[in-house]
Amino acid sequence: MGEWGNGLSLLLPEWQGYGLSADVSEGARVLARHWWAGEPHALIDAPDHEVLTCDDGVLGLSSIEARARRTLTLLDRAQPARLVTLGGTCGVELAPIAYLNERYRGDLAVVWLDGHADLNTPQSSPSSHFHGMALRTLLGEGPVPLVELIPRPVRPAQVFLVGTRDLDPAEREFIETSGVTWMPNALFGGPQALTSVLTSRGFGHVYVHFDMDVINPTDFRNALMHTPGGPLLAEVADVLSTLHRLTDVVGFSVLEYCDRDRADRERLLTVLRAVQARSCCS
Repeated sequence: MGEWGNGLSLLLPEWQGYGLSADVSEGARVLARHWWAGEPHALIDAPDHEVLTCDDGVLGLSSIEARARRTLTLLDRAQPARLVTLGGTCGVELAPIAYLNERYRGDLAVVWLDGHADLNTPQSSPSSHFHGMALRTLLGEGPVPLVELIPRPVRPAQVFLVGTRDLDPAEREFIETSGVTWMPNALFGGPQALTSVLTSRGFGHVYVHFDMDVINPTDFRNALMHTPGGPLLAEVADVLSTLHRLTDVVGFSVLEYCDRDRADRERLLTVLRAVQARSCCS
């Protein structure tokens, strides 16, 4: 998995975007051990214990910024055409998506498979946790030190929220006024419901963000944030496989996994291995 279609595999076990190390950092490491099975990958590590301060409305901002800078430096030096990321919280998306959006000059559809929109700002966030601000920051509205790291902000027209259902009021207002595409039920309509939209919009490249909490918690326990409702893992797997088979997926992330149940881990690994086998990028 280390050589992913002329690309790079990244392990970013950052927990600081949530504020608690708990299970999410170890979950990323566990997936890396089992999925990549010793294959080479780049690691931008995070300390297991760290005292976080809240700066400009963001818990752990200085720690998150330093790690994002290190990741962007690594990517700028390596210049991969494709990325696969195993990460702790959704906050780790800043560097991979910012890098690929610049590389492909904005020709990048960002498919956000997530129970949450992650569209808060420091001012609207009820928690000050950066993992709930990651996508809004990539759109150019977020903590100033992180926005300044992004050479080409993502445009709202590039964003497709899929399976998203738990929205704060400010996020819902942003979706309604910004031009972001919200497809909360797309996963239930068959895989082509999403790929046909991407094709009609003319995107040449796709980034797939896969947060475990997009999956219905009655079907899958190993998510950091359990979000009621949503699709089964098998339904998500169909969409992932179809995206990788029918579109040019240049970035793929698996985030916010907690290794609570071995059976759920094996089910997820089966999905990831099947996606890899069907990928146009492998």
